[in-house]
Amino acid sequence: MSINRRDFLKGAVTMGALAGAGSLAACAPQGGADDSPTAGTTKARSWETVPDPIPENDISETVEADVVIIGAGVAGMTAFMHACEAGAKAVIIEKMSQPSARGLDMAAVNTRVQKAAGVSIDKGQLVSDLVKASGYKANGSLIKLWADKSGEVFDRIIDLAADHDAEFVLGMGSSATANAPDFTTRTYPTDHNLAGYGVHECMEALVGWMQERALANGGASYYKTRAEQLLKDGSGNIIGVVASQGSSYVKYTASKGVILATGDYGGNEDMVAEWCPLVGRVHGTAYIPPEANTGDGINMALWAGASMQPGNHGPMVHPIQGGGALCTASFLRVNANGKRFADENTTLPGITDAVMSSAKRTVWTIFDADYESQMASMSALSTYNFNTAGSLTKYFMDGSMTPDAVPPLPEIVQMGIDEGATFEGQTLEELATTIDVPADALVATVARYNELVDLGVDEDFGKDPACLKPIAKAPFYASQVPAKLLVIPGGLNVDDQLRVLDSEERPIEGLFACGNVQGNFFANDYPICAPGLSHGRCITLGALLGAAVAKGSLVQ
Repeated sequence: MSINRRDFLKGAVTMGALAGAGSLAACAPQGGADDSPTAGTTKARSWETVPDPIPENDISETVEADVVIIGAGVAGMTAFMHACEAGAKAVIIEKMSQPSARGLDMAAVNTRVQKAAGVSIDKGQLVSDLVKASGYKANGSLIKLWADKSGEVFDRIIDLAADHDAEFVLGMGSSATANAPDFTTRTYPTDHNLAGYGVHECMEALVGWMQERALANGGASYYKTRAEQLLKDGSGNIIGVVASQGSSYVKYTASKGVILATGDYGGNEDMVAEWCPLVGRVHGTAYIPPEANTGDGINMALWAGASMQPGNHGPMVHPIQGGGALCTASFLRVNANGKRFADENTTLPGITDAVMSSAKRTVWTIFDADYESQMASMSALSTYNFNTAGSLTKYFMDGSMTPDAVPPLPEIVQMGIDEGATFEGQTLEELATTIDVPADALVATVARYNELVDLGVDEDFGKDPACLKPIAKAPFYASQVPAKLLVIPGGLNVDDQLRVLDSEERPIEGLFACGNVQGNFFANDYPICAPGLSHGRCITLGALLGAAVAKGSLVQ
């Protein structure tokens, strides 16, 4: 197929600007509802103006409950099931027409599945790595809580799946690099998924089973029900929520507490600009449905006096659902200026951080005709990145391909060429012209890189020698590296018991948060060392919180 490369690059820039999606260390920390507007803002953002209370005479119905969960995603549904099983009268409300679930992997430590497979994880080191990955800005107590309790919680989820003739197995992280000397590239075998279930099908099935169990234990679910305002009593305690159903309002009272599980804010342009501005430089979003993650829970909480996490936000941005062939393998990478800029043997967030931070948000992976033999001797991290990200993931998502049955590498490269994301040249100069980078710079970069290959030591950026492969045999290839936002798991300031905190860092009685609306678990980057951690954190902390609120106790 024929494609104009300059238009291709311009289109990628436009797509990213429209997506309003996100990244890492540049996501600035902010305070609570009384933060001053960003310089140059001409209109108040949604969280800055507290709306008038909805009049009592506009409320057509009142539903009384012990626990109200707002948001029927993975965290909310897990909290719902455990609250109902603990004996509470619990309700869950959701603005969409059905539960929200996507993705595949779920992280846990010391589960029955891991024990049966002989997998042992150094829990202390894992917790330490996660805290380090946050730049010590995350709450290590929350991370330790997940690590300590995830095995016990997940074993119950394993039983739930077994009740539906489904079996959990270990995911691709099971062959990852837990023994790597550098914590930034260590990955532990934490991920679990349902055998025989595709991407999204896995989480959809699990959320459905949890809802079924909750309803069987006396719970009630309300869809197409949008939470509008939290309700306070005279002492400022949260006692419920008013929600809209079409043109009507319904009051849901909560005698024991309201749990916010409303998801992230990646679909809210103002919030992204305020708390995670680098997100605006992604190439698009992989979040579905796109209208769901609009920061509703953050709005309501800040109106009620809550604060945001003090550490900067660490969104999950991966090189998936696009890009060229082999783009995540640890070959040479260059920016739009044709220059090398980092050790290419890095994690998925490291790859996309470089894309978002680079000129024109453009990064190319460069390799030569010997790519097939070179791939076989790359590092374990390079192999992991190739298996779990890159150009084939869009086919994994639509079910037309599975990770355990991918085409041979030459077919993958040809697919990239046919799709206009991988380009070929008989000379480096021809390749440079094709991808619109300065030819002299690319030639010089490759010459220096080949010097390092011959030396056997990367004196410039310290890359693993196993990933130093020559670029000498024509044809030469360039694959564009994508950066797609999945979610921004940063949000409300919470304490060790998942109680939402006000601007003085005091608990707001009756208000709790779990899932992506909850802050203080991630910061800087989304860490890759525990594959499936986003879902795993939602399941473990959601379960603990749902049961604790139902019992009128604190999370332990």
